[in-house]
Amino acid sequence: MKYIDLNSDIKYEAASMRIFMKGERHVTRVCPHNVLLIVFEGVLKFNEDGTDYEINHGEYYIQRKGGIQKGNYESDEPKYLYIHFNSDFVESGETILPVRGNYNMERLLPLCRKLDKYAHEKRPRTEVLSIFYEILSLLYKKDKHENETARKIRRYIEENYLDNITLQKLSKEFSFSKNHVINIFKAEYGVTPFEYINNIKIKNCEYLLEVTGESIENIAFNCGFNNYSQFYRLFIRKNGMTPKEYRNLKSY
Repeated sequence: MKYIDLNSDIKYEAASMRIFMKGERHVTRVCPHNVLLIVFEGVLKFNEDGTDYEINHGEYYIQRKGGIQKGNYESDEPKYLYIHFNSDFVESGETILPVRGNYNMERLLPLCRKLDKYAHEKRPRTEVLSIFYEILSLLYKKDKHENETARKIRRYIEENYLDNITLQKLSKEFSFSKNHVINIFKAEYGVTPFEYINNIKIKNCEYLLEVTGESIENIAFNCGFNNYSQFYRLFIRKNGMTPKEYRNLKSY
């Protein structure tokens, strides 16, 4: 995943509110700046460098400068703020903002309206920059909260993965929608909660295959797999060999 380094030199260029009419599509272009999109209503759809994106209300996304953006599909009448700015993308860092995430609309929307107003009134640049940086700060602070939530979900999974965890159970446990649980977990760890659960189970199976003579079927069951076929497919996908081949290899 790519990030914006908030300690780097971030240069504001322009900002404005935008509303798509019914049937309208994203413009086709190569933008010379990064573009922060903050969607308040509807769904903004576009293709960037060959990948399709749908940014829903309550989400933000940062388009990368120099990327090829196309409107392959009609958007669902989105209302959003766009902010053009220049900054380098990084792969890691201490103070970083992911290119995509959620935000607190109650806190952010008034600032976005204010930035739009100030940008069109040609207020002093210092006033405009102050609001822009406050928006970035709020997105960053929200992301830190999301990361902590993702860590709590991970700890819950690691302590309860044998208890038939469902997406509905995670949603209820952490008071988020099912999609939100998936999004914040995947943003932090690169996999969905259930991919993470299966990874834990497979890792435990690998260990038991190496150190015990228990049957493969019993190992799969004891590690939380109720469906042997599913276990078999996942094991081969991860290791490139069957559980029996893995045991024979590790026994030498």
